[in-house]
Amino acid sequence: MSVHSIGNRPVPGIPDHHLLNITDIGQIKEALERVRPDLVFHLAGVTASDDPLLYYTVNTQYAVALLTALEKAGMSDRPVLLVGSAAEYGMVPPERLPILEDLPPHPYGHYGISKLSQTLAGLSAARSGRPVVMVRPFNIIGRGMPATLVLQSFVSQICRILDGLSPPVIDVGNLDSSRDFIDVHDVVRIYTKLIQTPSAYGHIFNVCTGKAVAISSLLSKLLAITGISIQTRIDHSRYKPIDVKVHYGSFHKLQQFIGEFKFTDLESTLHFVLENTV
Repeated sequence: MSVHSIGNRPVPGIPDHHLLNITDIGQIKEALERVRPDLVFHLAGVTASDDPLLYYTVNTQYAVALLTALEKAGMSDRPVLLVGSAAEYGMVPPERLPILEDLPPHPYGHYGISKLSQTLAGLSAARSGRPVVMVRPFNIIGRGMPATLVLQSFVSQICRILDGLSPPVIDVGNLDSSRDFIDVHDVVRIYTKLIQTPSAYGHIFNVCTGKAVAISSLLSKLLAITGISIQTRIDHSRYKPIDVKVHYGSFHKLQQFIGEFKFTDLESTLHFVLENTV
């Protein structure tokens, strides 16, 4: 089995990468015709940008261009998995937790809005008989996370302290909120199972563990792993203008389609991330 990727910038470590304009249907069609994929995973996404239009270019237009290019290339029968986001749900009241897939989405920022637009495009394609499945992952964690994510911020600061490059103090934002964290290896296995499950086509699935973990608990677990004394310091610039206090999903529908699933325990994931961060 070979893996090919397409995108508008180089990707280190992937030899079969095709550089192109991600909104140019003709270029995407040509790349698809060269590769003739059996399965298509659409993983692209912009989570933070100073340019509002970039969210819609990458998070919405790219998916529409890809689905259109597949049709024009005569490959509309290829299973496609579109990766959305739990941010599509927006602010969720406590009485609606855990979040179910049938909860009406109310995203409040460009990221969630643009991802919801992608999901709606996928649902439209699926209604016409296309084999498309849509996922809404919650907080994916693992090696190589973006620096903007809270866990990566903690890990980077801890590693600098362990290397003697910083004093034993960690700058933190709001530690009171709770999130549903899922190991990236689990996510990959779930995506692979879903795209190969025809009964899943046309559906939206939460990809989550069904558990809310407080950010303060996440930090405590990391500090316990290091075994050294590290102080925390509140940095108010790290607080978000809008910060949902508790946010976690239900994986009941997911397991109905792919069967029982054993999630990686959080401590194992944290050990792995710490050991593999340079």
